[in-house]
Amino acid sequence: MSKYETPDYEILEKESDFELRKYRQFYIVAYDNRKDPNVDRGFRTLFKYISSENEANEKIAMTVPVIQEETEENRKMAFVVPKAYWDRVPQPKDPNLKVERFEEGLFTVVRFSGNRSQTKEQSMKKRLDKWVADKGRIKASSFMLASYNGPFTLPPFKRNEIWVRVKEA
Repeated sequence: MSKYETPDYEILEKESDFELRKYRQFYIVAYDNRKDPNVDRGFRTLFKYISSENEANEKIAMTVPVIQEETEENRKMAFVVPKAYWDRVPQPKDPNLKVERFEEGLFTVVRFSGNRSQTKEQSMKKRLDKWVADKGRIKASSFMLASYNGPFTLPPFKRNEIWVRVKEA
């Protein structure tokens, strides 16, 4: 996993599987297609983008995590843009992709390993909700699922996280 670039953050608090992190601003390329609410074509579309299907026809390094955010309408999926491109992010050719700035902020995070499932994700969201409330913080975003490994990684070695932006109460 260390061979892939990740967004910069500082751990402000750690307790068991939970962390309070301060992320610095970074850029993402987000797949948002209302006709594909489960992002079935999201990864493939984003992979084409980094494989040179962008306005610069440039191959872009893979980064981690792949971030999925649940909105009221659907799910969005995003790749983190490598720092080397922040001053010139190649524009996507696909109309379902948009370059966005991921604003600096505080996030509570719960980490879990293994294969993802709806049941496991719901359980982690409930645990994170409780930790946020117990710490007197207020949720300021939808939940985000951050995945750090490819599909062929053995389950015990897979790193997944649920993120939520927070503010102090």
